[in-house]
Amino acid sequence: MNVRDEDLMQLHLDVLYQQNEVGALTVMNEPPFEPAPTVHIGVTRDGKQTRFSSRVDEVFKKRLENTIQDADEDLLVDLIHQLMNRADLHEFRMGPTYVFPTIEEISPKVLHVTEQHKERLKDDFLFTYMNFDMKQPCYVVMELDRIASICCTARQSAVAAEASVYTHPKSRGKGYGAAVAQAWARDVQRQGRVALYSTTWDNFASQGIARTLNMRQYGVDVSIE
Repeated sequence: MNVRDEDLMQLHLDVLYQQNEVGALTVMNEPPFEPAPTVHIGVTRDGKQTRFSSRVDEVFKKRLENTIQDADEDLLVDLIHQLMNRADLHEFRMGPTYVFPTIEEISPKVLHVTEQHKERLKDDFLFTYMNFDMKQPCYVVMELDRIASICCTARQSAVAAEASVYTHPKSRGKGYGAAVAQAWARDVQRQGRVALYSTTWDNFASQGIARTLNMRQYGVDVSIE
C-alpha cells in the first residue's frame, strides 16, 4: 500500500488520540483514556501537522500554530525548550515514526495469542489481558513457558494500528522483538489496515527493530505535556 507521508502522519494522529467535533485532542485512544498532551506536532517532508488539546485557549493556540508552521528543525527544538519553560508544561516526547513494509513471511517461533490462549498473559501482562479485545492482534515468543517477547496493538482505528513491543531483558538480542512485530504487522495488513510503529530517539532497541524489519521512517513526532 503506497500512502503519502502526510497521510501516514494523519493516520498516526488519529490512532493515538480521540478528538472532539472540531479536531481538538481529548484523551489517549486506549484505556484508561488519560488526557491528551497539550500539543502534538507531526513533522514529515510534506510539512507539519499540529494538534492541540481541547484544554488549550484559542489565543495561545493561534500564536503557537503560526510559530510552529514557520519553524525549521532547529527552531522547532528551540520552540520546544521555550514551551517547557511554561509552568504548566513539564514533559515532552520526541522520536521517529515508521510504517511497516508489506510482510509475507513470519518466524515459526511466534505464537498467535487468541481468546483460547489469553490466560498466558495474566501473570506478566495483566493490562493486555484485561483489555484483550482492544489489544488484538497479539503475538508472543515463549521461553520456558513464560512470555519472552510480545507485540500487540497499542492503539488503533478502523484503518490503521500502532504496534507495542516488549522483550524481557533476559531474552533480548535474540531477534524476538522483530519476530513478534513482524507477525503482528502481517496480521494487521491482512485486515486491510496500515501497520504503524513509533518510538523515541533514546530507545535504541526499538529503533533496531525498525531497521531489522526495513520499516520506512515517514516522519518525526513531538508531544508536549
